Amino acid sequence: MAKGDSNKSNRPHPLRPLQGDIDYLDGLLRQVLLEQGGEPLVNLIEQFRKICRELRDRYNPALERKLLQMIDRLDLPTCTQLVSAFDLSFNLLNVAEENFGMQARREMERRGRQVDGSLDDYFAEANRKNPAAWHEQLTQMRIMPVITAHPTEAKRQTILEKYRTIYLLMFKRESPIWTPRETEAIKQDLLNQITLLWQTGDIHLDRPTVREEVSNGLFYFRETFYPIIPRIYADIRDHIRGQYPETDMIIPPFLRFGSWIGGDRDGNPSVTAKDTEWTVLRQKELIFHLYLESIHQLTIELSQSKYLVDVSKALLMSIQDDAGRFPEQAAPLLGRNPYEPYRQKLGFIKLKLEATRSEIDHRMGFSLSRDKAPARGYRSASEFIDDLEILRRSLVGDAGKRPAEMAVDALLTRVQVFDFYLARLDVRQEAERHRKVVQEIFERLQLYPDYAAADENKKVEILTQELLTLRPLIPSFLTLSPENQEVLETFKSIRKIKEAIDPEAIGSYIISLAAQRSDVLIVQLLAKEAGLCGPTQDAGYESGLDIAPLFERINDLRSAPDIMDGLFKNQAYQKNLLARGRQQEIMLGYSDSSKDSGVLTSSWELYKTQKILRDVAQAHQVHLTLFHGRGGSVGRGGGPTHRAILAQPPDTVMGRIKITEQGEVISSKYANQGTATHNLELLISGVLKATLNEEPSTTASRRIARYEAAFEEISQIAYRLYGELVGDSDLYRYFQEATPISEIGHLKMGSRPAFRRGGKTMQDMRAIPWIFSWTQSRQLVGGWFPVGSAFKTFYDKNPTEHGPLLQEMYRAWPFFNNFIDNIQMTLAKADIHIAHHYAGLVRDAELRKRIFGRIQSEFELTIDLVGKITETEEILANDPTLQQSIRLRNPFIDPINYIQVNLIRKLRSQKLGKKEREELIHAILLTINCIATGMRNTG
Repeated sequence: MAKGDSNKSNRPHPLRPLQGDIDYLDGLLRQVLLEQGGEPLVNLIEQFRKICRELRDRYNPALERKLLQMIDRLDLPTCTQLVSAFDLSFNLLNVAEENFGMQARREMERRGRQVDGSLDDYFAEANRKNPAAWHEQLTQMRIMPVITAHPTEAKRQTILEKYRTIYLLMFKRESPIWTPRETEAIKQDLLNQITLLWQTGDIHLDRPTVREEVSNGLFYFRETFYPIIPRIYADIRDHIRGQYPETDMIIPPFLRFGSWIGGDRDGNPSVTAKDTEWTVLRQKELIFHLYLESIHQLTIELSQSKYLVDVSKALLMSIQDDAGRFPEQAAPLLGRNPYEPYRQKLGFIKLKLEATRSEIDHRMGFSLSRDKAPARGYRSASEFIDDLEILRRSLVGDAGKRPAEMAVDALLTRVQVFDFYLARLDVRQEAERHRKVVQEIFERLQLYPDYAAADENKKVEILTQELLTLRPLIPSFLTLSPENQEVLETFKSIRKIKEAIDPEAIGSYIISLAAQRSDVLIVQLLAKEAGLCGPTQDAGYESGLDIAPLFERINDLRSAPDIMDGLFKNQAYQKNLLARGRQQEIMLGYSDSSKDSGVLTSSWELYKTQKILRDVAQAHQVHLTLFHGRGGSVGRGGGPTHRAILAQPPDTVMGRIKITEQGEVISSKYANQGTATHNLELLISGVLKATLNEEPSTTASRRIARYEAAFEEISQIAYRLYGELVGDSDLYRYFQEATPISEIGHLKMGSRPAFRRGGKTMQDMRAIPWIFSWTQSRQLVGGWFPVGSAFKTFYDKNPTEHGPLLQEMYRAWPFFNNFIDNIQMTLAKADIHIAHHYAGLVRDAELRKRIFGRIQSEFELTIDLVGKITETEEILANDPTLQQSIRLRNPFIDPINYIQVNLIRKLRSQKLGKKEREELIHAILLTINCIATGMRNTG
């Protein structure tokens, strides 16, 4: 539908003002604070708010000094209470905004408008096609959001659950049906939840274990994904049915879920092979529990009597077969519902599910019984689906289409999506760990003595030779060092899981920091030693493992096409590829490439790499899936997912995409069912649009080529400028002193360390704490530096041509438009005045002046250049909703930044006793949480 059409609006019509919800929740918070902290605390909060509003309206140095003096005089308990109150306020604001967004979308739907990026929006614009064509397209699609345990969620799970309860109560409050007494009851429930939050510790006192992270991640599957998936599939079915009312099309399972929690051991020694086995069993336990609950509900619903409806012969025969499989239970089960065949069948399905669950435990070695029980359960989820389809066909065959679609189809969809393993668990390990394993094996066996010193071609030759031989490499008597043996045990556990639960229970084996062909071939060799792949006696080749290199550093991204081309030509890797149906997954890392080269060059290198990888894959007739390792912040590839997908190069999505969901992004997108449904719709419609976009015309192709040439030139400038900044030998010292990086190390957000391999240099630091620290200090360098200078240098070369060209690129090129809008969001969240106070923590005045001066001038230049490119007077003028949200938050984030700077200065400059130091660190951690909540960004 064309822009400006009366049936579509990019600006939601609110159900009622957002400010009303904010004021209501703020009033409840004030009541709780009066009860819990007393009037002095409430008065202090209101005084801080008033001063900060005035400072934002018009800066007044005297007023700022007054605020700083007030902060300096605060005792630590009062300071802690103040920060906790602001944190609660920000979280309630987040709830109000989420509820507002949900209600606004519902109001648009009631008015017959399409929400931008929704399935309604997509199908309103999509070309009409017949059901067979839709089925073929959806069958070929593969969309997989992957839940990760990256340590960017600074909140405890118990806190998240309480805010979810508040969201549901606010949603409930919207209804006009409640009496005054019932409305008051909702208010009291809200007051109770806010009180509980005030009295609950908001930070992890201990670093969570891997198994605790797994349990936290399962929350989203239990409370959100399992309930909403049928509705999403039904919506697509209904849209197609709107075009073809007579179709009875079943939507194929194109959307599934992945997880890294319990499988990602990159730089995290806490994750062991046993943890991975435990994780898959926990996932299995949850999905079987949910299936059994669904079967119980179906048993209540499908009460049809065989005397009132006709039942298919297939259903009656299947009941008879089931009775033979469960002779002891058959008589009481059939006797309990003698005239209700659907309930009889569901009773046997329940028995089969329980038997399947026990048999999986037995195969995994977790069963208490050592006796081999008869196999009476399902051999795979497809047999479970067969049983459900027998029920469905019988219902549809005798005027039961509605019960079939309303009840059975929901469970059918869930089984197709979640199978018997809930989510495909990827395993990730660093390439260097694999190199050490192979090196030790060769040394211990006195094979290939020159391997370590060999060049890449020689290593590939040696590995290929080993991969093509039938004999195993590792003799049974050989035990490696504990660290290397653990790597081998991981491969054995992968095989065990695939055989015991399902071949698809383990997803891809991801090689982080992959840099050469041998990094992939080593993993193939270790998989061969575990029996996951290898040549067969009849000269064939079998493989049960997808190997996915992760290219994340900037030089590795540039080398990726040549590496993959070499692998596709390699005899041993070709065999593995053929055995996997010529399917190749490649993961692209946004975080490390951005830290290495800056956000502009990283974005461009990722764009170029995708295009070349697409061409390489097509040349070798390989079906390519790109796995986008995006973080929550712009500096780690974050931003609106829907727009990011549409900004990818043409023909690189092709209906297949994996994408990470990390940290605070998971809770903000998926903690509540309505919001989660909307975000999954955005993901699906983005993939559909990106896949079905028409081939650009010759004229359009020439125009895009011109844009790409311009951005290539800009990227080269940006790469040089960013290199000058991070290459400055004093930058790391500035970073350590002008941000809370040292204090963030005390925040026990995740099980993974902040540095790789125990290092302490800037090179060893992971991208997450790098971005997190810049964000906390309101400098956000990783999200915009050096965009301004790069654009200005390009502009100054030919202002007459380059100025209009940049503006045209913003209007006409989705990649550039998305990039600039993400930069705008980062600039709006940054605050150079607050950043100046963090720079004041740097003890060396000359260093402070030089580094911060460069950051400040670049920030101001970037704002100016972005305004010229977007042809607007202020940042985010094209997104007033986001602009207003940030403006609403900024005055109340500011005092927490002032407090954080004050506390950090005291911690770093004073000699403190152990107890005083711990209390001060705890207060600083509260400010870190609070700022992250207020800015809606951690890493």
